[in-house]
Amino acid sequence: MADDATAAAFGGCCEELKDALSGDDFEPLIAVGEDGVLYLSVGLIDLEDEEPGMVEHPLFFCPFCGTKVQSEDDVKAKAEASA
Repeated sequence: MADDATAAAFGGCCEELKDALSGDDFEPLIAVGEDGVLYLSVGLIDLEDEEPGMVEHPLFFCPFCGTKVQSEDDVKAKAEASA
């Protein structure tokens, strides 16, 4: 998970997204990865000899207000920078 400053950068469009990113009560379905990309958890996958893993997909628009929060180019650049 990314730090609070990175998470706050995505919570500027509406209070609902800000609240979803700041919740500590459980594993969030919407989170900022260590690469700085905003992700939505879309499912679980069985991993050999490990606990199930989360399947995540980059989130391009806020699911609460519809504001564009990142572009495909942003995601690609961040992924390449963290590789």
